[in-house]
Amino acid sequence: MRVLIMALIIFLNYLLQSTLLPSAAVFGVTPDTALAFIVSYAVMRGDVEGAAFGFAAGLTQDVFGGYFVGLYALLGLVAGYFCGKPFKDFFKDNFFLPFLVVFFASFAYQFMFYCAAFLFTGRADFPYLFATIILPKTIYTVSVSVPVYALLYLINSRLETYEKNRRSLFE
Repeated sequence: MRVLIMALIIFLNYLLQSTLLPSAAVFGVTPDTALAFIVSYAVMRGDVEGAAFGFAAGLTQDVFGGYFVGLYALLGLVAGYFCGKPFKDFFKDNFFLPFLVVFFASFAYQFMFYCAAFLFTGRADFPYLFATIILPKTIYTVSVSVPVYALLYLINSRLETYEKNRRSLFE
């Protein structure tokens, strides 16, 4: 059931990111809600599930509209793994910690994306990219991270209750 719900979230997020969010662009920059979902899920569920979720979300972006096939999948996997690694035993109802983690993860994610783009294309003006894309996109992504985490927290708590009840039926 969890896999189905997470796949639905990834698909709905991609639809949202490709249809509605471009109309909410500020100075041509849209929030990276996929990264907010990846980091939130990784903080909530740990490194392995975060990496799997990040890979699936990145692969969806790659297949349906990525610039370089596999780049979003790789970056999502790395973000999910490293954001979920240190947070196995923290209080899941703390909304401030994911806010900070999304900030640092978004900055690193955008930086790695544009470094990879530089390697593939050979063109980059880093100060311009930093001022017009990396920093604004990081701030915009952080601004949507708390509602994303709250939504995933609600879904996760309901799924955990469902899984607990289902386990007790078969024991």
